[in-house]
Amino acid sequence: MALAIGAAAAIAPAPARAATKLTSAYTAISGVFGGQWAAQEAGIFARYGIDSSLVYIASATKTAQAMLAGEVPIAVMGGEAVVSAALGGANLVFVAGVLNRSLYFIVVRQDILSPQDLRGKAIGVTRYGATSDFSARLALRHWRLEPNKDVALLQLGGVPEILAAMKSGAVQGGAMTPPTNVRARHQGYRELVNVGELGFFPHVALVTTRPFLREHPDVVRAYLKAYTEGVRRYKTDKAFGIEILRKYTKVTDPELLEESYALAAPPLEDSLYLEPKGIQAVLEFSDHPGAKAAKPEDFMDLRLVHDLERSGFLGSPR
Repeated sequence: MALAIGAAAAIAPAPARAATKLTSAYTAISGVFGGQWAAQEAGIFARYGIDSSLVYIASATKTAQAMLAGEVPIAVMGGEAVVSAALGGANLVFVAGVLNRSLYFIVVRQDILSPQDLRGKAIGVTRYGATSDFSARLALRHWRLEPNKDVALLQLGGVPEILAAMKSGAVQGGAMTPPTNVRARHQGYRELVNVGELGFFPHVALVTTRPFLREHPDVVRAYLKAYTEGVRRYKTDKAFGIEILRKYTKVTDPELLEESYALAAPPLEDSLYLEPKGIQAVLEFSDHPGAKAAKPEDFMDLRLVHDLERSGFLGSPR
């Protein structure tokens, strides 16, 4: 989807007592964005004074570029691209956690029976530097395989496109999230690993720019509240959750929807908790010269989350 969002359109001051127009992004056709979709579809953003538009931008790396261009002030996106951009001097910042473990699965052809069978093959990711790319590299490192030496990584644009490339034979595996991994499994492909079992990292987080947070803290606070209520509705109202999955993923098979919802909804953080160990894992994986001296706190500004904890909105602090 091409972005036609100017900086002025992304966040426009509204008349007194009117809603604030706000465009925010999500970065994959995946059930992990159900909290954001639920807040939109249930009118929760509107209740918190936000005239919300959601835009899909395939991959966190492209979303980071859009945010830095002033096109999108808030996004729910993969954390690896944020750390990478911030190490390069970008003013992106984590303001809340969404999912602290990967919900990516490495899916392969039936004839690949072990990780070592991937040697000399290619697997698909969305974009280099995106969460799918990080997940694939994490799995390969766990298997003692070197990316782009032992196993080629090809960027294919989006998660559904990875499955399409597997069908065409362009790649022999790929990093997929629900519902695409569930669909692949039903079509006879194998899940080689659940990357979430390999450790913490900020698979998905709520992100803005430091200038936007400084200039519009009330808008970010309202967004956090609406998002939190969206996650709670998504997790507790299964029928509603499955219906929005149907709408945003275009999946119609009831069994696929049920399985995708069961994978994606439970691990979402309705406390907005962001696991620092996840950011540390990204830093340890990075080859940027500044990564070694950086600390997770350098990439986080959780003051609004702490305010919401103190107010009782999020429950007791961790």
